[in-house]
Amino acid sequence: MTRAAAALLLGDQGFARKRALAAHTAFTRRGNGRWATIARLAAVRAQVDAAVKHGTGVPRGLVGRAVRLAEDLRALRLDDEQALALLLAIRLQVRRGNLGAARELLALVPRFRATTPIDHRMLLRLCRAELAVRSGDPAAALRQARAGLDELGRVRDRMGGIELVCGTAVHGQELGELAVRQVLRRRRPDPRALFGWLERTRAQVYRYEPLPVAMPPEVAEKAAEARNVRRAAQSLRLTGRSTAHLDKQTTALEREIARHGWASGELGDARPVADAAAVAAALGDRALVSLAASDGDLVAVVVTAARSRMLRLGSFAAAVELAKRLHADVDALAPDTLPPPIVEVVTGSAARTAGKLDEQVVRPLLDVVGERELVVVPTGGLYAVPWGSLPALLGRAVVVAPSATAWLTAELAGPRPGRTLLARGPGLTGRVAEGQPLLETYPGALVLDEDRATVAEVLAALDGAELAHLAAHGAHEATNALFSRLELADGPLFAYELARLRQPPRQVVLAACELAMNHIRPGNEALGYAGALLAGGVRTVVAAATRVGDTAAATAMVDYHRRIAAGTAPARALAAAVAQDPYRRPFICLGAG
Repeated sequence: MTRAAAALLLGDQGFARKRALAAHTAFTRRGNGRWATIARLAAVRAQVDAAVKHGTGVPRGLVGRAVRLAEDLRALRLDDEQALALLLAIRLQVRRGNLGAARELLALVPRFRATTPIDHRMLLRLCRAELAVRSGDPAAALRQARAGLDELGRVRDRMGGIELVCGTAVHGQELGELAVRQVLRRRRPDPRALFGWLERTRAQVYRYEPLPVAMPPEVAEKAAEARNVRRAAQSLRLTGRSTAHLDKQTTALEREIARHGWASGELGDARPVADAAAVAAALGDRALVSLAASDGDLVAVVVTAARSRMLRLGSFAAAVELAKRLHADVDALAPDTLPPPIVEVVTGSAARTAGKLDEQVVRPLLDVVGERELVVVPTGGLYAVPWGSLPALLGRAVVVAPSATAWLTAELAGPRPGRTLLARGPGLTGRVAEGQPLLETYPGALVLDEDRATVAEVLAALDGAELAHLAAHGAHEATNALFSRLELADGPLFAYELARLRQPPRQVVLAACELAMNHIRPGNEALGYAGALLAGGVRTVVAAATRVGDTAAATAMVDYHRRIAAGTAPARALAAAVAQDPYRRPFICLGAG
């Protein structure tokens, strides 16, 4: 049943139905009619979700099955489950155009209790909104969407830990998509209204004021154990031996750490969602481009100080496919020792793909943005784009932000004077960026390298720093983004540990592989190593969107830091550094520039 529920949240209705039917069989054999009926409900929900989300026809008899199931659940005094079965039937009736029958069923939905799951509450709002749309009352649909997202926000405010906050977005995903569709279907879509809905439905985890909480002793103990196990596994891999038993131990430890984090995590106050007017006032000569997908199309809201515009940019799937291809090419170029013929071939492929992506996504914007510097708020698979490699953006300052609200918060953050930290992890080859050139650039910096760059020392040095440059191997963990890691002398520094800094640095440079990457959670919530830094209060993060070679990272970062030390803003300094070798310097500037 748990696997079926997880599959539903991930949008895999086929697997969800399979597991729910297996659960129904098992419960029936055991004579547990109560849970067998709940399993039937999960199987029906999987069918309904498939019909609604994938545009398939409503299977014969499914409405009647859902209504009969609601009666069985009422007899078992399972009020919340009865309501869910009725809501599923209502969605199907609306889809079939039987609006009168849908209203009759809506009147039968039991009153929700204080303990009713937020998932059910959002589904009720969605049913009312879909009924309003089919009844020709889009304004009422938007009122339901607004009320539902407000209710979800109140639930989110009570969550502990940024991963749980990030996970709540899935429950409001369909309401948000419905609202966006209604705005786009107007004869003249209002770009500011679209902007407002996008900000209400994305990157909500970045709205909360950082509230550092001391790590409980049991969590610190588990984290240290996880570090040791990972180091032991890495040593075994180097000898070609199996690490299966250590991998299982790592998974169990990370699960325990996450569970403790949910229980002990605490959030600060939620900042208000930024509106287009506030963003326009802060942009100055820059432009903000907020990307979104709706009904398979890619759309952009462009905000400048003078006006807001909405543009349609073609197929979202086509843009994501180009982004994947570009990411793969740039990733393949990372090794420093590639033979020149391979470099030439792969660079040519990357240039062709970058040109196509540029033609679809960037060129149509130029009439509006002109020569302005950009703030880009991506969506879905476009988070992985190394924007500085696109022809029209070569040498142009580009900042990538999870939302306009997150960008505005970072942009308005005041100065934070402090030390400069240069830290180097183990195993780097060739020239490394925190070597002699950076020591000359920052003669008074605190330097941690070799055995001194331990997790404890680096965390202590990060607290209160103004600028931190961390040159180390890193890895993005797609299955649990908060366990993305930076390899230090005594093991990995995990992303979740960075959220506990009392005074986070103003700027962090991650001269490591792929730590600008994000895991896109259901609900289009992005979370990763750089994201954990931004959520913890870091204003600017410079990191790579793909793998990057040690030599390429070193030369890019030396160039970057010399410009920073001379007073150039981060986004401009990075644009100039990346432009010299755009496909082997896949760094992006996140947060604010």
